[in-house]
Amino acid sequence: MRSVWISAAAAAVALGGCASKSRDKAAGARPGSDAGAPDATARRADGPVTLAPPPPVPTTPPGLPPLPGDVAPTPAEVALGELLFHEPKLGADGTTACASCHDPAHGLAGTEAHPATAAGRPSLRRAPALVNLAWATELGWDGRGSGLAGWLPNHARGQLDRTLDEIALTLTASPTYRAHLARTSAGRSDRDTVAAALAAYVVTRFAGGSAWDAHEAGAAGAVGDDVVAGYQLFTGKARCGSCHAPPLYTDHDYHRLGLIASPDDGRGRVDPALAGAFKTPGLRGAAARARFFHDGSAASLADAIDWHLAGGRGQGADPSVIDPGLPPVTLTPDERAQLGAFVAALTAAEPPPARPTLPGDLP
Repeated sequence: MRSVWISAAAAAVALGGCASKSRDKAAGARPGSDAGAPDATARRADGPVTLAPPPPVPTTPPGLPPLPGDVAPTPAEVALGELLFHEPKLGADGTTACASCHDPAHGLAGTEAHPATAAGRPSLRRAPALVNLAWATELGWDGRGSGLAGWLPNHARGQLDRTLDEIALTLTASPTYRAHLARTSAGRSDRDTVAAALAAYVVTRFAGGSAWDAHEAGAAGAVGDDVVAGYQLFTGKARCGSCHAPPLYTDHDYHRLGLIASPDDGRGRVDPALAGAFKTPGLRGAAARARFFHDGSAASLADAIDWHLAGGRGQGADPSVIDPGLPPVTLTPDERAQLGAFVAALTAAEPPPARPTLPGDLP
């Protein structure tokens, strides 16, 4: 991801909820910052469009690692990327946006097992949560995306049924979007400006600043004794931490969980030896999600936890093909409640982000 960001920000070939309130605080000086740059204008029939200064780049909330130094989006890129992410007119059907599948109200994750694309086709898998991707090196449930440069342009074609060139051309019909493109371009083409803006928005979606982070920082009373006991189970008897390793609560690796009801080669599309394996999702922000697993077969966080504790046997899978790191684990009812309380404590208690006001002059 870090090498990809260099491509997006410097060479302009990359594309492109659950975040802490602290991400809205002003960021310090960082490479490529355009804070204080002159506002862009574009002419429309009733006069010029003047854009308000963009908000600061979101800062990483407590509990997350330092943002890689070569991930350096500008305020203007993030501001434009937020609009593009929510703009339904970018879909070929005029109603499908990135946010249609990566729902901000549910932690930027999918709520359906196979959401429809803008072309009306069912997607292969549930949309994963787009949080904390600044630290990811492979994207998608099967990791086919080696970075945003190669992944998101193809994703736009597959989900929005449009190329980036077509999206950029659509935007030029709007004086407001033209003003955003002018302010954000830094000498890039409109197509590459769109790519960099979406990349900037995606890599600044953070999930952190949870009650557990406050506890680890020494805040008295941030969590109850049940959560502390749940952490001990998470890292010990329940063996969750072997794959969901802190601080991001993922190992960025691929595992077979015995999900055989929806046939899917998963990582086997990249490495045949790992057919049926899928990427470990991070658990930060998980309590805000509506469904779980690549096929959406778990309808709640509790169901997903119970699936793991049962060793992935729930669909009649042959134990020999399930990851050996997922043995059945028996917990008492109290222990099970404590484990669930800890996982829930990894999600910040705050409302979903507000939907931005989109330009009204895009035909």
